[in-house]
Amino acid sequence: MVATLTALLNPAVQTENIRALLTTLATAEASVLAIVFSVTVVALQLVVTRYSARLTSLFVKEPLFRTTFALFVGAIAFNLLVVYLLPIQNRRLLNAVVGIAFALAAVSTFALYQFIQLMIQRSSPDDLISVLVERELAPNEYLPATATEFTKIEVHPIRPLYRTIARAIELGEYQTAEQGIDGLRTVLIRTFEHLEREYSEEDAVQYASAVSTEVLTEYVPPILEQSYSHEQYDLVSDAVDDVEAAALDGLNHDFTDVAEDAAEGLGDAFDAAPLTWAGNRLRNPVKESLLELTKATASDAEYTTFLAVSHHLDHQMAVLLRRRPDTNVTQRLVGDYYSREMGEIFEVLVDRYGDDVQNKDINWISPTEGRKWTLPDEAEPLRHVWRKYVRFTQTVLRYRVSEEEYPFVEGSIDDGWKRITESAADAGIDGLSTLCCITTIQLAYRVDQLENGRLGMWTNNLGLLRQDYDPAIVDRAFALLKAGEQPEGRNISVRTFDSASDDTDEGFIERFFGTEEEDTPFEEWLVEFEEDVQERTEYLQERE
Repeated sequence: MVATLTALLNPAVQTENIRALLTTLATAEASVLAIVFSVTVVALQLVVTRYSARLTSLFVKEPLFRTTFALFVGAIAFNLLVVYLLPIQNRRLLNAVVGIAFALAAVSTFALYQFIQLMIQRSSPDDLISVLVERELAPNEYLPATATEFTKIEVHPIRPLYRTIARAIELGEYQTAEQGIDGLRTVLIRTFEHLEREYSEEDAVQYASAVSTEVLTEYVPPILEQSYSHEQYDLVSDAVDDVEAAALDGLNHDFTDVAEDAAEGLGDAFDAAPLTWAGNRLRNPVKESLLELTKATASDAEYTTFLAVSHHLDHQMAVLLRRRPDTNVTQRLVGDYYSREMGEIFEVLVDRYGDDVQNKDINWISPTEGRKWTLPDEAEPLRHVWRKYVRFTQTVLRYRVSEEEYPFVEGSIDDGWKRITESAADAGIDGLSTLCCITTIQLAYRVDQLENGRLGMWTNNLGLLRQDYDPAIVDRAFALLKAGEQPEGRNISVRTFDSASDDTDEGFIERFFGTEEEDTPFEEWLVEFEEDVQERTEYLQERE
């Protein structure tokens, strides 16, 4: 349009003046290009130094950057070319060429203005993260064709985002860090959706694991620890929630490795929390997410996945007790887990497998022949929780002996066992309920020895069980114990000295010679306790 206008006006201008004009225009454009892009490079250097050097690609790949640079180079080249071809004999054509030169200069200047605005925006960390998440880490941009090719990449594509989050926390830019953590979740979830849509089931599972493992096991724990060390407890909770959301989304796509990796990363963060009350600001949200992941895998995942995820929750809670923190650390954290949350996990499994094992002839007490388990697949998760619960109860008892107090509210040690025993009875799994009854009786004995006789709640619980359900559940438990039979795999010790104890507070010599007799041998105590339970049952029935 400008060329047409100047050609129509066709002013009479000397060739030398046009040559000088175009030379000056080319020089000015070159100077502006050099100055602006030099300043831009300095600004870019400041930004990438502040966060991550790998963010340079965001600027280099910016379409407006390439367009502006191309316009300026084209305008300069056009001006120099025209100067080289002068004089042009056709005056109208010469004026049209001058119009084109001015038009290119105007368009280049407008593009430069837009570019400067864009660079100002890009210098904002929030905008930087937004571009990184939406463009650079879009699945079709950063994922190669196969998982094998992905594993050959030297630096994980998501690592720049992690470094930006870590640097933002370090600099105290917590809103930026929160945006980056949300972006991390967004990238993973979009990646899972892309993989499920574009790849076969087997390839998608392999690829999802390749992408998420490093993120969840190597990036998540430092982010949580760093947020905690800066006393950003809301940021800790938000980060844990985002990890949980990504893991649950992975489970929804049948990417079970994602949930396992998330549990591992959260477990490492739990382990890193200091043994103080303030450390619970990190442990509490982590434990809640591990609990939700455990219940999710218990509800709808393979047994091996449930084992892998639940291990981290159980292991970290046991390790916490073995470190002997004060009760102000353990009281609610461990108390809720022992009395309520283990029961919730058990109930989820009962809801899932109860109908399958209800009418089967299953030996819950001694389910082996030779060295092979005879349990059906549906029964293994249920017995696994029982075994883990017994083991954790032993850890609680060792804490009680060592610290002379329970790690939670006094008198609530029976709550969890009452809950899972009744849960099994409600589902009609009488054999499993008997198994839990046996452990309850063993635990009652150990508590009785520690507390010098406080059995009222124990007799009442078993009496209510005999009254509300089949009395054979409780009676068979007593009969087996009186016959000297105990469940395979795990038991509450009914001796003062537990040879299987791993209590490190006591030396080997002291434990080896610690063979003092009980105040009341278990066999004698068992007979008296059964009589008390039967009397309590009769009393409850009369009262009803």
